[in-house]
Amino acid sequence: MSQTTQGVTLLWALRSPCNLNCQYCYFGTLGGPQDRSAGPSYPGELSHVGCHDLSLFSQLRWISSFTPALVHRVFVAGGEPLIWKGTGRVLKALKEAGCKVIVCTNGLPLRDETVVRSLLEIGVDAVSISLDSHDAAYHDHWRQDRSGQGWLGVVEGVRTLVSLRNAEHHPMKIGIYSVITQLNIDHILPTARYVADLGVDYFIIQPISLTPDHAHGPDLMLDARHQSTLAQALEALQQAGLSLHLPHPGYLKRVLQTLMPGPLPVIQQCFGGRDLFFIEPDGSVWDCPSCYKIAQTPTNTYLSIRDYSATELFSVQRRQRNTDCACFSQECVNMWQLMAFDQILAPGGSYDTIALPASVAE
Repeated sequence: MSQTTQGVTLLWALRSPCNLNCQYCYFGTLGGPQDRSAGPSYPGELSHVGCHDLSLFSQLRWISSFTPALVHRVFVAGGEPLIWKGTGRVLKALKEAGCKVIVCTNGLPLRDETVVRSLLEIGVDAVSISLDSHDAAYHDHWRQDRSGQGWLGVVEGVRTLVSLRNAEHHPMKIGIYSVITQLNIDHILPTARYVADLGVDYFIIQPISLTPDHAHGPDLMLDARHQSTLAQALEALQQAGLSLHLPHPGYLKRVLQTLMPGPLPVIQQCFGGRDLFFIEPDGSVWDCPSCYKIAQTPTNTYLSIRDYSATELFSVQRRQRNTDCACFSQECVNMWQLMAFDQILAPGGSYDTIALPASVAE
Protein backbone atom coordinates (compact mmCIF):
# COMPACT_ATOMS: atom_id res chain seq x y z
CA MET A 1 0.00 0.00 0.00
CA SER A 2 1.38 3.44 -0.95
CA GLN A 3 2.34 5.89 1.75
CA THR A 4 0.44 9.15 2.25
CA THR A 5 3.47 11.37 2.71
CA GLN A 6 1.87 14.77 2.11
CA GLY A 7 -1.48 16.46 1.86
CA VAL A 8 -3.90 15.71 -0.95
CA THR A 9 -4.32 17.37 -4.33
CA LEU A 10 -7.75 18.85 -5.04
CA LEU A 11 -9.29 19.57 -8.42
CA TRP A 12 -11.99 22.03 -7.41
CA ALA A 13 -14.64 23.07 -9.94
CA LEU A 14 -15.37 26.18 -7.92
CA ARG A 15 -18.31 27.62 -9.88
CA SER A 16 -20.66 26.45 -12.63
CA PRO A 17 -21.14 29.52 -14.89
CA CYS A 18 -18.79 30.23 -17.78
CA ASN A 19 -18.32 32.97 -20.38
CA LEU A 20 -17.58 30.50 -23.20
CA ASN A 21 -19.69 27.90 -24.97
CA CYS A 22 -17.17 25.14 -25.66
CA GLN A 23 -18.77 22.40 -27.72
CA TYR A 24 -16.97 19.65 -25.77
CA CYS A 25 -17.14 21.06 -22.24
CA TYR A 26 -17.58 18.44 -19.52
CA PHE A 27 -20.20 20.72 -17.94
CA GLY A 28 -22.31 20.54 -21.09
CA THR A 29 -22.90 23.32 -23.59
CA LEU A 30 -24.62 26.57 -22.68
CA GLY A 31 -28.18 26.48 -23.91
CA GLY A 32 -27.77 22.88 -25.05
CA PRO A 33 -29.59 19.75 -23.94
CA GLN A 34 -27.21 19.22 -21.01
CA ASP A 35 -27.72 22.76 -19.69
CA ARG A 36 -30.87 22.23 -17.64
CA SER A 37 -32.62 25.34 -16.35
CA ALA A 38 -32.91 23.81 -12.89
CA GLY A 39 -29.24 22.87 -12.68
CA PRO A 40 -27.96 19.41 -11.71
CA SER A 41 -30.75 16.97 -10.88
CA TYR A 42 -28.69 14.18 -9.31
CA PRO A 43 -25.34 13.89 -7.45
CA GLY A 44 -22.40 14.11 -9.80
CA GLU A 45 -24.21 15.77 -12.70
CA LEU A 46 -22.55 18.95 -13.97
CA SER A 47 -24.31 21.93 -15.51
CA HIS A 48 -23.45 25.57 -16.21
CA VAL A 49 -26.55 26.57 -14.23
CA GLY A 50 -25.17 27.55 -10.84
CA CYS A 51 -28.32 27.43 -8.70
CA HIS A 52 -26.80 24.75 -6.45
CA ASP A 53 -23.29 26.24 -6.21
CA LEU A 54 -21.95 26.41 -2.68
CA SER A 55 -21.87 29.86 -1.09
CA LEU A 56 -18.65 31.77 -0.56
CA PHE A 57 -19.25 31.62 3.19
CA SER A 58 -19.40 27.82 3.14
CA GLN A 59 -16.30 27.60 0.95
CA LEU A 60 -14.26 29.86 3.24
CA ARG A 61 -15.48 28.05 6.34
CA TRP A 62 -14.30 24.74 4.86
CA ILE A 63 -10.91 26.15 3.86
CA SER A 64 -10.44 27.30 7.46
CA SER A 65 -10.15 23.61 8.39
CA PHE A 66 -7.12 23.10 6.11
CA THR A 67 -3.57 22.41 7.22
CA PRO A 68 -0.59 21.79 4.87
CA ALA A 69 -0.53 18.18 6.08
CA LEU A 70 -4.11 17.72 4.87
CA VAL A 71 -4.22 19.71 1.61
CA HIS A 72 -1.04 20.27 -0.38
CA ARG A 73 -2.19 21.58 -3.74
CA VAL A 74 -5.44 22.93 -5.22
CA PHE A 75 -6.36 23.35 -8.89
CA VAL A 76 -9.14 25.96 -8.99
CA ALA A 77 -11.28 25.46 -12.08
CA GLY A 78 -14.91 25.77 -13.10
CA GLY A 79 -16.89 26.78 -15.16
CA GLU A 80 -14.73 29.87 -15.42
CA PRO A 81 -13.44 30.79 -11.94
CA LEU A 82 -12.18 34.28 -12.80
CA ILE A 83 -15.61 35.71 -13.68
CA TRP A 84 -16.82 35.31 -10.08
CA LYS A 85 -15.99 38.04 -7.57
CA GLY A 86 -15.69 35.52 -4.74
CA THR A 87 -12.81 33.64 -6.37
CA GLY A 88 -10.20 36.11 -5.17
CA ARG A 89 -11.18 35.54 -1.54
CA VAL A 90 -11.07 31.76 -2.07
CA LEU A 91 -7.60 31.95 -3.63
CA LYS A 92 -6.34 34.18 -0.81
CA ALA A 93 -7.73 31.81 1.83
CA LEU A 94 -6.10 28.82 0.13
CA LYS A 95 -2.71 30.53 0.06
CA GLU A 96 -3.05 31.56 3.72
CA ALA A 97 -3.78 27.89 4.51
CA GLY A 98 -0.40 26.95 3.02
CA CYS A 99 -1.64 25.42 -0.26
CA LYS A 100 -0.02 25.48 -3.66
CA VAL A 101 -2.67 27.10 -5.87
CA ILE A 102 -3.09 26.69 -9.62
CA VAL A 103 -5.85 28.62 -11.41
CA CYS A 104 -7.35 26.95 -14.52
CA THR A 105 -8.92 29.53 -16.85
CA ASN A 106 -10.04 30.03 -20.44
CA GLY A 107 -7.78 33.09 -20.46
CA LEU A 108 -10.26 35.78 -21.42
CA PRO A 109 -10.49 37.40 -17.94
CA LEU A 110 -6.70 37.88 -18.01
CA ARG A 111 -7.15 40.75 -20.47
CA ASP A 112 -8.08 42.81 -17.39
CA GLU A 113 -4.90 44.00 -15.67
CA THR A 114 -6.84 44.29 -12.40
CA VAL A 115 -7.52 40.54 -12.46
CA VAL A 116 -3.88 39.76 -13.25
CA ARG A 117 -2.51 42.05 -10.54
CA SER A 118 -4.87 40.44 -8.03
CA LEU A 119 -3.51 36.96 -8.89
CA LEU A 120 0.05 38.21 -8.50
CA GLU A 121 -0.72 39.94 -5.20
CA ILE A 122 -2.42 36.85 -3.79
CA GLY A 123 0.62 34.78 -4.76
CA VAL A 124 -1.04 32.21 -7.02
CA ASP A 125 1.59 29.61 -7.89
CA ALA A 126 0.52 28.93 -11.48
CA VAL A 127 -2.09 29.79 -14.08
CA SER A 128 -3.10 27.16 -16.66
CA ILE A 129 -4.80 28.62 -19.75
CA SER A 130 -6.83 26.73 -22.34
CA LEU A 131 -5.67 27.28 -25.93
CA ASP A 132 -6.42 24.44 -28.31
CA SER A 133 -4.38 25.53 -31.30
CA HIS A 134 -2.09 28.11 -32.86
CA ASP A 135 -4.86 28.28 -35.47
CA ALA A 136 -7.41 30.88 -34.38
CA ALA A 137 -10.16 29.51 -36.60
CA TYR A 138 -9.86 26.00 -35.15
CA HIS A 139 -9.85 27.25 -31.54
CA ASP A 140 -12.82 29.57 -32.08
CA HIS A 141 -14.89 26.93 -33.85
CA TRP A 142 -14.86 24.66 -30.80
CA ARG A 143 -14.58 27.28 -28.03
CA GLN A 144 -17.32 29.67 -29.04
CA ASP A 145 -17.29 33.12 -27.48
CA ARG A 146 -20.34 35.32 -27.80
CA SER A 147 -18.32 38.43 -26.92
CA GLY A 148 -16.27 38.06 -30.08
CA GLN A 149 -12.90 38.04 -28.29
CA GLY A 150 -12.15 34.36 -28.92
CA TRP A 151 -8.61 33.25 -29.71
CA LEU A 152 -7.35 36.82 -29.98
CA GLY A 153 -8.71 37.59 -26.52
CA VAL A 154 -7.05 34.52 -25.02
CA VAL A 155 -3.69 35.43 -26.57
CA GLU A 156 -4.07 38.99 -25.32
CA GLY A 157 -4.76 37.62 -21.84
CA VAL A 158 -1.67 35.40 -21.97
CA ARG A 159 0.49 38.32 -23.06
CA THR A 160 -0.90 40.54 -20.30
CA LEU A 161 -0.22 37.89 -17.67
CA VAL A 162 3.30 37.14 -18.93
CA SER A 163 4.16 40.84 -19.19
CA LEU A 164 3.02 41.79 -15.69
CA ARG A 165 4.49 38.61 -14.16
CA ASN A 166 7.87 39.34 -15.73
CA ALA A 167 7.77 43.03 -14.79
CA GLU A 168 7.32 42.09 -11.14
CA HIS A 169 9.81 39.18 -11.29
CA HIS A 170 7.05 37.05 -9.79
CA PRO A 171 7.68 33.30 -9.42
CA MET A 172 4.24 32.41 -10.81
CA LYS A 173 4.34 29.77 -13.56
CA ILE A 174 2.21 30.21 -16.67
CA GLY A 175 1.16 27.38 -18.94
CA ILE A 176 -1.07 26.26 -21.77
CA TYR A 177 -3.40 23.26 -21.89
CA SER A 178 -4.49 22.11 -25.36
CA VAL A 179 -7.40 19.72 -25.87
CA ILE A 180 -6.34 17.20 -28.52
CA THR A 181 -8.86 15.63 -30.88
CA GLN A 182 -8.71 13.72 -34.15
CA LEU A 183 -8.63 17.07 -35.94
CA ASN A 184 -5.67 18.84 -34.31
CA ILE A 185 -3.01 16.20 -33.67
CA ASP A 186 -0.86 17.92 -36.27
CA HIS A 187 -1.30 21.22 -34.39
CA ILE A 188 0.61 19.99 -31.32
CA LEU A 189 4.13 21.05 -32.33
CA PRO A 190 3.24 24.36 -34.03
CA THR A 191 1.04 25.29 -31.08
CA ALA A 192 3.88 24.50 -28.68
CA ARG A 193 6.22 26.69 -30.71
CA TYR A 194 3.69 29.50 -30.74
CA VAL A 195 3.08 29.50 -26.99
CA ALA A 196 6.82 29.19 -26.28
CA ASP A 197 7.24 32.46 -28.18
CA LEU A 198 4.54 33.98 -25.97
CA GLY A 199 6.83 33.33 -22.99
CA VAL A 200 4.86 30.70 -21.08
CA ASP A 201 6.57 28.07 -18.95
CA TYR A 202 4.73 24.80 -19.69
CA PHE A 203 2.65 23.15 -22.38
CA ILE A 204 0.35 20.19 -21.66
CA ILE A 205 -1.67 18.22 -24.19
CA GLN A 206 -5.03 16.95 -22.95
CA PRO A 207 -6.83 14.20 -24.91
CA ILE A 208 -10.48 15.02 -25.40
CA SER A 209 -12.97 13.14 -23.27
CA LEU A 210 -16.58 12.75 -24.38
CA THR A 211 -19.35 10.45 -23.25
CA PRO A 212 -20.15 7.62 -25.71
CA ASP A 213 -23.40 9.30 -26.79
CA HIS A 214 -21.90 12.77 -27.35
CA ALA A 215 -22.86 14.27 -30.72
CA HIS A 216 -19.24 15.12 -31.57
CA GLY A 217 -17.78 11.83 -30.39
CA PRO A 218 -17.35 10.20 -33.82
CA ASP A 219 -15.64 13.31 -35.21
CA LEU A 220 -13.38 14.16 -32.28
CA MET A 221 -12.62 11.19 -30.01
CA LEU A 222 -9.21 9.56 -30.28
CA ASP A 223 -8.95 5.79 -30.63
CA ALA A 224 -6.58 3.05 -31.80
CA ARG A 225 -6.52 4.50 -35.33
CA HIS A 226 -4.77 7.62 -34.00
CA GLN A 227 -2.25 6.06 -31.61
CA SER A 228 0.70 5.97 -34.03
CA THR A 229 0.07 9.51 -35.29
CA LEU A 230 -0.24 10.87 -31.76
CA ALA A 231 2.89 9.02 -30.62
CA GLN A 232 4.86 10.55 -33.48
CA ALA A 233 3.53 14.03 -32.69
CA LEU A 234 4.50 13.67 -29.02
CA GLU A 235 7.98 12.43 -29.94
CA ALA A 236 8.45 15.41 -32.25
CA LEU A 237 7.33 17.71 -29.44
CA GLN A 238 9.82 16.20 -27.00
CA GLN A 239 12.67 16.46 -29.51
CA ALA A 240 11.95 20.03 -30.61
CA GLY A 241 14.12 21.60 -27.91
CA LEU A 242 11.57 24.24 -26.97
CA SER A 243 11.98 26.31 -23.82
CA LEU A 244 8.91 24.71 -22.30
CA HIS A 245 8.25 22.27 -19.51
CA LEU A 246 6.48 19.35 -21.20
CA PRO A 247 4.13 16.68 -19.85
CA HIS A 248 5.31 14.02 -17.43
CA PRO A 249 6.48 10.90 -19.36
CA GLY A 250 4.21 8.68 -17.27
CA TYR A 251 1.28 10.86 -18.26
CA LEU A 252 2.10 10.56 -21.97
CA LYS A 253 2.41 6.80 -21.57
CA ARG A 254 -1.06 6.66 -20.03
CA VAL A 255 -2.51 8.87 -22.78
CA LEU A 256 -1.28 6.48 -25.46
CA GLN A 257 -2.43 3.51 -23.39
CA THR A 258 -6.04 4.72 -23.58
CA LEU A 259 -5.85 4.39 -27.38
CA MET A 260 -4.79 0.75 -27.38
CA PRO A 261 -7.35 -1.78 -28.63
CA GLY A 262 -8.75 -4.19 -26.09
CA PRO A 263 -9.66 -3.78 -22.42
CA LEU A 264 -8.02 -1.02 -20.42
CA PRO A 265 -6.02 -1.94 -17.30
CA VAL A 266 -7.12 -1.91 -13.70
CA ILE A 267 -5.08 0.76 -11.94
CA GLN A 268 -3.69 -0.67 -8.72
CA GLN A 269 -3.77 1.75 -5.78
CA CYS A 270 -4.87 4.65 -7.96
CA PHE A 271 -4.21 8.10 -6.55
CA GLY A 272 -7.90 8.95 -7.02
CA GLY A 273 -9.43 8.86 -3.55
CA ARG A 274 -5.99 8.52 -1.99
CA ASP A 275 -3.92 11.51 -3.12
CA LEU A 276 -6.43 13.26 -5.38
CA PHE A 277 -10.06 14.34 -4.89
CA PHE A 278 -12.53 16.17 -7.12
CA ILE A 279 -14.92 18.79 -5.74
CA GLU A 280 -17.96 19.94 -7.68
CA PRO A 281 -19.55 23.43 -7.43
CA ASP A 282 -22.25 22.11 -5.09
CA GLY A 283 -19.53 21.00 -2.66
CA SER A 284 -19.80 17.26 -3.31
CA VAL A 285 -16.50 15.36 -3.01
CA TRP A 286 -15.53 12.52 -5.36
CA ASP A 287 -12.48 10.32 -5.72
CA CYS A 288 -12.10 11.30 -9.38
CA PRO A 289 -13.82 13.53 -11.98
CA SER A 290 -14.51 10.51 -14.20
CA CYS A 291 -18.24 10.11 -14.84
CA TYR A 292 -17.66 6.34 -14.79
CA LYS A 293 -16.17 6.50 -11.30
CA ILE A 294 -18.85 8.88 -10.06
CA ALA A 295 -21.56 6.59 -11.42
CA GLN A 296 -20.11 3.74 -9.35
CA THR A 297 -20.32 5.78 -6.14
CA PRO A 298 -23.54 5.02 -4.25
CA THR A 299 -25.52 8.23 -3.87
CA ASN A 300 -25.93 7.61 -0.15
CA THR A 301 -22.16 7.51 0.42
CA TYR A 302 -20.82 10.63 -1.30
CA LEU A 303 -19.70 13.42 1.03
CA SER A 304 -19.84 17.22 0.85
CA ILE A 305 -17.57 20.00 2.06
CA ARG A 306 -20.77 21.57 3.36
CA ASP A 307 -20.93 18.94 6.11
CA TYR A 308 -17.37 17.65 6.61
CA SER A 309 -14.07 19.30 7.49
CA ALA A 310 -10.81 18.67 5.66
CA THR A 311 -9.70 16.60 8.64
CA GLU A 312 -12.66 14.27 8.24
CA LEU A 313 -12.45 14.06 4.45
CA PHE A 314 -8.69 13.55 4.08
CA SER A 315 -7.66 11.65 7.19
CA VAL A 316 -4.84 9.13 6.82
CA GLN A 317 -7.28 6.35 7.71
CA ARG A 318 -9.69 7.28 4.91
CA ARG A 319 -6.88 7.71 2.36
CA GLN A 320 -5.48 4.27 3.13
CA ARG A 321 -8.60 2.47 1.88
CA ASN A 322 -8.44 0.35 -1.25
CA THR A 323 -8.35 2.54 -4.37
CA ASP A 324 -7.82 -0.09 -7.07
CA CYS A 325 -9.82 1.23 -10.02
CA ALA A 326 -11.28 -0.39 -13.12
CA CYS A 327 -12.52 2.93 -14.56
CA PHE A 328 -9.29 4.00 -16.29
CA SER A 329 -10.22 5.92 -19.44
CA GLN A 330 -9.49 9.02 -21.51
CA GLU A 331 -11.70 10.88 -19.07
CA CYS A 332 -9.45 10.31 -16.06
CA VAL A 333 -6.03 10.09 -17.73
CA ASN A 334 -5.49 13.86 -17.52
CA MET A 335 -5.21 13.55 -13.76
CA TRP A 336 -1.78 11.92 -14.10
CA GLN A 337 -0.21 15.25 -15.05
CA LEU A 338 -1.89 17.05 -12.15
CA MET A 339 -0.18 14.68 -9.74
CA ALA A 340 3.24 15.53 -11.24
CA PHE A 341 2.71 19.28 -11.07
CA ASP A 342 5.20 20.07 -8.32
CA GLN A 343 8.03 19.69 -10.81
CA ILE A 344 6.53 22.47 -12.92
CA LEU A 345 6.34 24.69 -9.85
CA ALA A 346 9.96 23.90 -8.89
CA PRO A 347 11.98 23.73 -12.14
CA GLY A 348 15.57 22.62 -12.25
CA GLY A 349 15.06 18.98 -11.38
CA SER A 350 13.75 16.03 -13.30
CA TYR A 351 10.55 14.11 -12.68
CA ASP A 352 12.73 11.43 -11.11
CA THR A 353 13.65 13.78 -8.27
CA ILE A 354 10.15 14.27 -6.87
CA ALA A 355 7.93 11.93 -4.90
CA LEU A 356 4.95 10.80 -6.98
CA PRO A 357 2.12 8.38 -6.29
CA ALA A 358 3.12 4.97 -7.59
CA SER A 359 0.44 5.00 -10.28
CA VAL A 360 1.96 8.20 -11.72
CA ALA A 361 5.64 7.37 -11.46
CA GLU A 362 5.48 3.97 -13.17
